[in-house]
Amino acid sequence: MATPKKNTDKVKQAAFLAAYAEVGNVTRAAEISKVARRNHYNWLSDPAYAEAFAQAEQQACDRLEQEARRRAVEGVEEPVFHRGEKCGVVRKYSDTLLIFLLKGAMPHKYKERVQNEVSGSLTIKVVLPDDLGGGADGGN
Repeated sequence: MATPKKNTDKVKQAAFLAAYAEVGNVTRAAEISKVARRNHYNWLSDPAYAEAFAQAEQQACDRLEQEARRRAVEGVEEPVFHRGEKCGVVRKYSDTLLIFLLKGAMPHKYKERVQNEVSGSLTIKVVLPDDLGGGADGGN
């Protein structure tokens, strides 16, 4: 039979995980769910909670990717002003976000291709102390 504390913890965990899936930040999720940050870290020792947190973390990452895609592809409207008065809007797109999305989705095609070449020669001189070099008596 579940104890009242365990039931309370499950409710708190669910609230925290839902908040984390939305905001992707432990501190902010703790504030939203009114759960102490340290509780989250204590709960991570429970494999079931750790798995649920991993799923919430993936949801948070998916939300970030969705927002990056929206800003890169659909763009965002920014106001245009003339003489201090708003006279319209212009849609701006993020080429940088688009580049990151392409590199992530198709690294084989869009990865950085850097090749370093070194030419010339290198001479290495090793100097051993007399007591390690064998000396005139062969090191005996």
